[in-house]
Amino acid sequence: MASSLRFRGAASGLRYWSRRQRPAATSLAAVCSRSMASKTPVGFIGLGNMGNPMAKNLMKHGYPLIIYDVFPDACKEFQDAGEQVVSSPADVAEKADRIITMLPTSINAIEAYSGANGILKKVKKGSLLIDSSTIDPAISKELAKEAEKMGAVFMDAPVSGEHHCYLKE
Repeated sequence: MASSLRFRGAASGLRYWSRRQRPAATSLAAVCSRSMASKTPVGFIGLGNMGNPMAKNLMKHGYPLIIYDVFPDACKEFQDAGEQVVSSPADVAEKADRIITMLPTSINAIEAYSGANGILKKVKKGSLLIDSSTIDPAISKELAKEAEKMGAVFMDAPVSGEHHCYLKE
């Protein structure tokens, strides 16, 4: 069975393929609309060159955001649009159980997750932590272990350059 499955990535995002006939576009649209019906708040940490357009796209599609960035000016346009801006990653974790981080370095990710006001200080059991930061894979593995101890699920989902289009149209 495993030999009949292929995964295809690249700029179009990760998709599942099999030898069977692909689902009709209408049934795929129905599945997508069902999974996106729940518009619970999404925490978003890191509004730089890549995080900003990703967060804007979530906002455009109706997801309420809980926003944090170390540079408060990066949050201004989101706050002006009615999104909630908080003062630390821990505050994001207190208000959202789905959190996306898009940070530039391993040091930034360690601080956002494990720092004095990090996500893991207030993360709720069952939270989904999606890290799309540009960091060392060993750091991701360590953060995943720490998150698991807190009852959260950590997902390493790195992106680079145009490959972040899975959150764009």
